[in-house]
Amino acid sequence: MATIGWHLHGGLVSDDEIGRVREALLFEDPERQRKLTRFFALLILATTIATFGLLADSVATVIGAMIVAPLMLPIMGVAFGVSLGDRKIILGSLTVSIFGILTAILIGFLLTWIIRSMINVEANTQIMGRTAPRLIDLGAALATGLAAAFATGRKDVSDTLPGVAIAISLVPPLANVGILLATGNPDLALGSLLLFVTNYLAILLTGAFMFSLMGFPTVYHAQSSPHAKRNSILIAAVLLAAIIVPLAATSYTTIQASLIEQRAAAATRDWLTGSDYRLVSVTAGAEAVRIVVAGAGDLPPQTDLQGALRGHLFGFPVAMEVVPLTRLGFETAAVASP
Repeated sequence: MATIGWHLHGGLVSDDEIGRVREALLFEDPERQRKLTRFFALLILATTIATFGLLADSVATVIGAMIVAPLMLPIMGVAFGVSLGDRKIILGSLTVSIFGILTAILIGFLLTWIIRSMINVEANTQIMGRTAPRLIDLGAALATGLAAAFATGRKDVSDTLPGVAIAISLVPPLANVGILLATGNPDLALGSLLLFVTNYLAILLTGAFMFSLMGFPTVYHAQSSPHAKRNSILIAAVLLAAIIVPLAATSYTTIQASLIEQRAAAATRDWLTGSDYRLVSVTAGAEAVRIVVAGAGDLPPQTDLQGALRGHLFGFPVAMEVVPLTRLGFETAAVASP
């Protein structure tokens, strides 16, 4: 007799539902080879699209890469394994994830290496916008994990999974790592990798939570001995703790950077009031807070800004870049011919 458990929102989880999710997420025999071939083929294509989209500073192309990218599958596989406490599922999906991550970075690196001398990464908004995690990225990743697990766990909404993949940035940050390494920017590459890791861990954590909430562990453990169930719960607890610790660290860094940028931006705008300068950007980096302003004429006294920022940037020094603007004027009236 099939085991049945309660599903979120009144549905039911059965043995058949567990089998369906395993079929959708896991790379298991007898279809393992076919699934792996499809996964890496799509990943290489998605990374190629993402790399050229980033290099071309094209939002639409990058979004196209996110639709094609299959990296959400092994991440959800790990989340599914964590919720069940199944070591075999966890290790299998984690292995595919790791090889997928390395493949995406390598493809981004190789495609960029060929034309690295033609690229100015600092002038590219798509590349520079993916060099550090932001608080909004963390929130999106947490929600994406819930949505992806829910879409996978319920057959009646599983067709929304491609839309969920568009909501989160997975392959573009990895392609960005390859681009930045190829162009000699290891510090920025580390920031892109941190963005990916933050997204990965957030999706993993909330995905595992949603699978548990939907009742999959209840049915899965009902088929096992009490000893196996105890071991599964222990594995899940250890892995969730391993996820929460780095996620908490990256979350703290992200929140701190966001707070620093908000404080520095507000203080700089106040400081520039009445002058012919305007704030262009504020970026909280690993070593300093970079403030870019643009304008003409004399800047207000620097000591005023120093006083406003003192004690509000967690001890980070400030590096300011001033971009001079030149205003040109000319007549456009037609000149009468003699």
